[in-house]
Amino acid sequence: MDNGNSNAGSGSTPAARSGVSGLASRLSLSTDQLRFVGIGVATGLLVALAAYGFNRTQMVAAVPSMLPFVAGLLGGAYVHLLSEDLAESVRAFIVALVVSTACYVVAAMAPLWILSYDPVTRDLLIQSILREEIARLVFTSLIPQLFIGYLGAVVVDGTFWS
Repeated sequence: MDNGNSNAGSGSTPAARSGVSGLASRLSLSTDQLRFVGIGVATGLLVALAAYGFNRTQMVAAVPSMLPFVAGLLGGAYVHLLSEDLAESVRAFIVALVVSTACYVVAAMAPLWILSYDPVTRDLLIQSILREEIARLVFTSLIPQLFIGYLGAVVVDGTFWS
């Protein structure tokens, strides 16, 4: 016998549709989060590597000295170019800034644990290396590369394509 609910098994009831749309919105949200985190991590690693290479010219002697700086600028621009909109771009930029700073500091401090230093010597070197690397980070390499590249891309995009 028919109970008047012919759509019961088809999944087209309002409750079933809201469940599907809720799942779709949660899936879309996690995809958007994954996208800006992925962009931020990838460009953060690129900028950290470029800044480290720019500050350690003796380690990359075969490469012209401005090439790592230009690569860092492009990394900052990639944050905006790979993002879908300005909100995602800003979120990806913040992730790139945190990731690149962390990678740069870890790369600068790694020799203290890889090489066998006396613990007292290591403690003294940590302070001097951190002071020197933070000054390089802020004034000469990573922060200027990331900000100039990113803001340049935002200004060009806003001026000519919006």
